[in-house]
Amino acid sequence: MATNAPAVEHIEYRVAVIRPASETVLVVDHGDTNTRLPRVRIPKYTRVTQRLHEAILEAWNIRGVVLDYLQFESSSCPCAVVELLSAETPNAFRAVTLHDVMDLSEREIASLATLFREKSASSLLRLGWIYEAVNWVEQMTGDRIRSISELVQLNAGANFALLRFPMQSGRSYWLKATAHPNSHEQAITSYLSALCPGCVPDVLAVHPSWNAWIVPDECANDWKSIPDPERRLEFLSRAVDAIAIIQRRSVGHEMDLFCAGAFDQRLEALLADSTLLFEKVGEGMSLQTSTKVPRIEGAQLHDLRDTFDSVCEYLRTLSVPDTVLHGDMNAGNVLWGGETCQLIDWSEAYVGHPLVTLQHLLLLNGPEDSQLKSKWDRILIERYRAAMDGTIDSYAFERAIVCMPMMAAASALYGRGAWLRLPLAATLYRQSRIRTLARYMDRASRDLELQSLIRPRRVSIRRDDEVTTCC
Repeated sequence: MATNAPAVEHIEYRVAVIRPASETVLVVDHGDTNTRLPRVRIPKYTRVTQRLHEAILEAWNIRGVVLDYLQFESSSCPCAVVELLSAETPNAFRAVTLHDVMDLSEREIASLATLFREKSASSLLRLGWIYEAVNWVEQMTGDRIRSISELVQLNAGANFALLRFPMQSGRSYWLKATAHPNSHEQAITSYLSALCPGCVPDVLAVHPSWNAWIVPDECANDWKSIPDPERRLEFLSRAVDAIAIIQRRSVGHEMDLFCAGAFDQRLEALLADSTLLFEKVGEGMSLQTSTKVPRIEGAQLHDLRDTFDSVCEYLRTLSVPDTVLHGDMNAGNVLWGGETCQLIDWSEAYVGHPLVTLQHLLLLNGPEDSQLKSKWDRILIERYRAAMDGTIDSYAFERAIVCMPMMAAASALYGRGAWLRLPLAATLYRQSRIRTLARYMDRASRDLELQSLIRPRRVSIRRDDEVTTCC
């Protein structure tokens, strides 16, 4: 019996297509006085900018570049601001002034008017920026772009950009720019590119005023669509090799990594923030409204923190060197090209226990079949162990890997650490994430092998506490 596929959720966008020369906006021409913006619906949880390009090209044959997104009221339909790349007005549209558009709010009109006036050389939120970007890419690469209409844009808005430039030589290049809170990504990527050539894309040029950089497009990231399990395992094996190379080369470079923008997840930092971290876990649990799963609170929460602290203390005794960690090991950040594997998107770069990144790779990229996943995990762990030989001794590795399911969840929960000192009540996404990751930690904390490793230390701590109390 056939089953219905789950419905795909969509979000609707108004599209303000700007004609730069006349500083006008395109509205759908219904042959009457209607001056409303065109609208498109895009699947949720996908790359908005990429899907927006596809939707407006398919619906109206409009080629443009997204500059920004406007949404001043949480309940309103968001507005995508698009600069038209052709001089002609597309069929079925007409150009009107900002104040003639019926479905733009006063705040949106003011924001678009500011965009018309924006001239700052450091701003990506200005008309004509894309042509300057093309000139820069051509100058830095010594190559010519095939056509501006063939640009692929994956990210935009708030001085962020991610674009692919196809060139006449047949090569392609990516331009990426970031702003707060990811302003550090350029510096950390440039540093790792120099430290680990081949495993991180080569940074060919940096544009300081845009906080942008150019890398060659040499690899693809669609490896999860490959049906052959053995081929996919081979790709994951090469990812393990790349992780190990990057981590081995980063040993001893902690201060340089921090200066480049990496965040501190060393065991000392996690222990220093343990009280605050579990206070936030308790607060997140107290804000839970669902009754489907019980809260972690009281003695259970206290025991979870006790286990976490004991695991951190135990790992310290193993003396595994700190290395760079990649905090976002999803498939899209692992690129493949021939025999080459590269890791990208280093905005979540940490310094901490190296096996955390291996655990994240296993968690986020394994097959759905549990037996096959167990087999792959064993193969990949052994491959990583061999690759890290000389950096992590066998005794420490065997014991540290037992701690990693808990520590990987803790790493994802802790993140950059700064959120621990910010209000939690108004951030629903953060609350949900805290509860989810705390439950992962709680399940991992009950592992019998893990408990056998830390039990002597916990007993010793309890005895010390009792002696102190008696005295």
